[in-house]
Amino acid sequence: MSEEQNKFEKRKQEAQKRKRKLQKMQNSKIKPRTKHVLAVVGGSLAAIIVVIALVFANAGFTRRMVTALEIGNEKVSSAEYSYYYIQQAISTYNTYAQMIGYAPFDTGKSLDRQDYSDTQSWADYLSDSAISALRGIKTLVQAANEEGFTISEEGVETVERTMQSLQTYADSANMTLNRYLADVYGLGMNEELMRQTQMDYQLALEYEEALRARPEYTEEDLEEYYQNSVYDTYTYVDLRYYEFAQEDATDDSEGKTLEEAKAEADDFISDIESAADYSRKIRALLREEALENTDSEDSSSEEEDFTDNTERIGVSRTSLESVDANLAEWAFAEERAVDDVAVVENEDGTGYYAVYMVNTAYRNDYNTVNMRQIYIEVEDTEDEEAMEEAKTRAEEILQEWKDGEATEESFAALADEESDLSVEGGLYEQMAKGEGDITDWLFDENRQPGDTAVLESSGGYHVVYYIGQDEPYWKVQVESAKRSEDYNNTYAELEEKYPVVEHAFGIWLRSEPFR
Repeated sequence: MSEEQNKFEKRKQEAQKRKRKLQKMQNSKIKPRTKHVLAVVGGSLAAIIVVIALVFANAGFTRRMVTALEIGNEKVSSAEYSYYYIQQAISTYNTYAQMIGYAPFDTGKSLDRQDYSDTQSWADYLSDSAISALRGIKTLVQAANEEGFTISEEGVETVERTMQSLQTYADSANMTLNRYLADVYGLGMNEELMRQTQMDYQLALEYEEALRARPEYTEEDLEEYYQNSVYDTYTYVDLRYYEFAQEDATDDSEGKTLEEAKAEADDFISDIESAADYSRKIRALLREEALENTDSEDSSSEEEDFTDNTERIGVSRTSLESVDANLAEWAFAEERAVDDVAVVENEDGTGYYAVYMVNTAYRNDYNTVNMRQIYIEVEDTEDEEAMEEAKTRAEEILQEWKDGEATEESFAALADEESDLSVEGGLYEQMAKGEGDITDWLFDENRQPGDTAVLESSGGYHVVYYIGQDEPYWKVQVESAKRSEDYNNTYAELEEKYPVVEHAFGIWLRSEPFR
């Protein structure tokens, strides 16, 4: 081989080497699915077009440019839609895991290939949820902007605190904020878009609160709404009932006919004249049934104190109808009186209720109360030492308040400094009755404005300041229901004004959660 041929072969080998090196560098930056496409189309012009298209689709700026939704005059980018889609997925997963105890879907598999129902995949369901959330926010934002309603200074501060928290998370992960946001919330999400997303959310929240608060109602308005619209929801009875039902025969039991079930119910109520009589007979009945199902040599059931669980306090007609319509009709009949006793056939015709009326229809006429509190949380309330430390701290805080100005304003300031709850000034208004020491203390008939105490709860200790009484609870319930209905009607009109248009490509381009 001549010298010229040697030089040519050497240059050829070096060129091929550079080509392989460049190709290796390019392949290392391309996802496996992209490599597969390149293998199919080879080194043709089509391969170059595919590469450009995939790079374009996977670029953050593309996700911010491509429209996924139009809501009224607002365009929602694929990046913003992805944020809500991912948020819905994370929220749903955590809710199932924490509340129900199992994972709703496999985070390692595509949500498109996992069924939510017979007609929807999990991806479809979460997409619908994301679109619904976006529609709610963008609708309110546009209505607020058209009206000239602006976000409050406190709202802006809330957004900035959120952004600062995200920056802290990014710093902890040794990432820039933009890189962190893109990794967690999808390609295209960056600081600017995240801040705008949070501003929109805060504005929508504040505008919704304003819309709900605007109507002014007289007591006559609320009384009329109560009587005509929500009577069945906010009117209650107290009663006791137990069902005697027919039973099919089995190998171990002869069963029970409908006639026999009625005879048992009739016999049960025959000598009942008071709630105490009803409770006594229920415990005897439960003891008798237990003995029938227990080994004859085991006498423990004879000595066991059976609990009467038949008492139902504060049951609305709506709630009772969910148990049995006939039972509800009897309990809320106009002629119903305290101490009435009856046998009521169930709506399925399979048994009878033995019923005793404790209190006839009433509403919550008692006054709600307002208070301030400083909460000292204890993670493990079974830890006696931790509980004692919390109690000591609570008592010291109360003493500090007493040694100072000892006013409601000074208590509020102390609550902002010391409470483990982020409620401004520790203020709780229009509180209803519940269970526990705090309720007992607040609703004590001798309670006076300015009274204070250190009280224990299931989660720690509370330094409590009693402000005084507020509106009757029935009025609070009814006003809340009416405001919700009026707001829903207003919002429905806004939805018609700002329709939603979906763009398939922008939705398809979304980032996936857990990837």
